[in-house]
Amino acid sequence: MSSPHISVIIPTYNRANLIKNTIQGVIDQTYTDWELLIVDDGSTDNTRDIVNQFMSKDSRIKYFYQENSGNPSSPRNLGIENAKGIYVAFLDSDDLWFPTKLKKQLDIFEKSNNPKLGIVACYLYVKDYKTGEIISKHDKYYRGDVIKELMNFDFNVFTSSCIMTKLSILKEVGPFDTDLNLSEDFDLWLRISDSGYEFDYVPEYLFNYVKHDSNIFYSNNNVNKQKESLLFMNKVHDLYLKHNLHPLAAYYIYNKDYKMARKILFTDILSNKTHIRQKLRILGQIIITYCPYSEKIWKNIKKLWKK
Repeated sequence: MSSPHISVIIPTYNRANLIKNTIQGVIDQTYTDWELLIVDDGSTDNTRDIVNQFMSKDSRIKYFYQENSGNPSSPRNLGIENAKGIYVAFLDSDDLWFPTKLKKQLDIFEKSNNPKLGIVACYLYVKDYKTGEIISKHDKYYRGDVIKELMNFDFNVFTSSCIMTKLSILKEVGPFDTDLNLSEDFDLWLRISDSGYEFDYVPEYLFNYVKHDSNIFYSNNNVNKQKESLLFMNKVHDLYLKHNLHPLAAYYIYNKDYKMARKILFTDILSNKTHIRQKLRILGQIIITYCPYSEKIWKNIKKLWKK
């Protein structure tokens, strides 16, 4: 039996009320040469029973169970270890793909002559679980070398459910970081980009990110998010020093580490690569580090600048 072309990996934990529609969304794909690896992170509900119902009808579906790890990275990594496809697509167990999602992303990969193409994304809707209402749309992406845009938070692939990549790349750059709970996907995109791989995207809305009370991001309080931010920035500190100083300085200002912020900002403003317009903005941030209460004034200056 030949290996599948695409490995779809679904990590799940106590999503018995949601995962049925998610699995059906994979089965309904117009592209059919795939395997579906569902990795259960220690569910205590009837998730296994629901998956078994699908497995009895479709041999492409496989189920893996592990003790609860408390984060989505560990089950995703187990899926990567067992994947047999050339390409990998991640799907959270509460999200919903449109039927042409895999086909359209695969077409971009296979029609490209670029050996460094590493990720293909797509537009997405954020949909409210209770009302079915579309809350927002995410459609701001870039093509090619996107490391600086990623670091500027000018766009984000946003969630692992909207990307397709190659298994060989995941083996090369390493798996998801199990120490991160909220930014583990962003961390991986940065590592893939820093390794010289380029991004592309399908300019169509191809999946619904379903927002509900048990989403990891939305259910975490601001204290947990701040701790995660600190952990993440400590990890990627050297990467920012290598590629893009400005967002790193903004991070230190936010955390009131003005000494470190000034050090980075002075390095940035003295760089010959920094445009004069950017130098003026950096100068404004340097003023903030000496006189923190002037931050409100600086915000008003930026508003006028945009006008």
